Amino acid sequence: MPPQKIKNSKMTINDIAKIANVSKATVSYVLNDKPGVSDEIRTKIKNIIEEYNYVPNSAARGLAGEKTHFIGLVIPDISDMFYANIIRGVEKTSNKLGFFLNLLTTHAQAEREQQVIKLFNKSMVDGLIVMAYYLKDQYIDILTESGIPFVFIDYPPKNEEIYSVLVDNESGAFEATEYLISLGHKNIAFLEGSKVAWDSKARFEGYVKALKKHVFEFNPNLVENGNFTKEEGYLATKRLLSKKEKFTAIFAANDQMAIGAIRALKEEGLKVPDDVSIVGFDNIEASSIIEPPLTTISQPIYEMGKKAVEILVRLINKEEVKEKKIMLKTRLIERHSCKKI
Repeated sequence: MPPQKIKNSKMTINDIAKIANVSKATVSYVLNDKPGVSDEIRTKIKNIIEEYNYVPNSAARGLAGEKTHFIGLVIPDISDMFYANIIRGVEKTSNKLGFFLNLLTTHAQAEREQQVIKLFNKSMVDGLIVMAYYLKDQYIDILTESGIPFVFIDYPPKNEEIYSVLVDNESGAFEATEYLISLGHKNIAFLEGSKVAWDSKARFEGYVKALKKHVFEFNPNLVENGNFTKEEGYLATKRLLSKKEKFTAIFAANDQMAIGAIRALKEEGLKVPDDVSIVGFDNIEASSIIEPPLTTISQPIYEMGKKAVEILVRLINKEEVKEKKIMLKTRLIERHSCKKI
């Protein structure tokens, strides 16, 4: 008589082992795709797992020193399309490589980032991908000491031994500013992002570098903080206009702020690009459908998430990863928000 089925919620590795008439260790080897089990026994165990619709308890497996098959992703926000595309890249690649995603958001809050970094451990995830604003060396040390493999996205750690996937933000910002200069613009305003964000600082440096190359004087009155959001980009542009400083172009450090800037300019009766040209950064989906379609710097957002997972899974599998810092390139996307003067 076939063994009586056990309810899925109570099913354990021991139950699978008893039904298959093998040891618990053998079942564990099959669940974790380890060698040392014959094809016949491996097939038998997999059939039993499928028949009983067994779902492993990831936490229990993690505590037992086995793989949880979960990857953790720490990210500032999920509503912004930039981060949404990062998540897509991480999730699709994780699933393709046999891992599930455990996502936690920090809302770009320093205290929350610290809590999340401390929260993740080997019983929850096999590895961790981190995007954060306020990371300090002590929290990097906590991750290192925990033994959990981890990879940073868009954060350049001081320690050259730490794995990271970056975009050449400075080069992209330099290209955006130089593009506006090539159209005849000399007075170019800059909308910066979060004060603590590394990529915002790098984009500002690229903007200043382009001005210096063409011997244009940097005017601090043409810089306003838009904190990477449409609303703040709108308000920052209003502040620029209230100063009565002359400018014919705006370089916004992301597309969200550029979209907010277009709205503010239109409210003041100014036309884009006839009166003011605008370049954004990121190439999010909305940049191609607003009016006018936004000229922007495209960064490989999806690819960043994909690359981070590929590196992390190799680290989880204890494979050698020689290149610790992956630097991805940006490219200019010309649309209709800029005009030659």
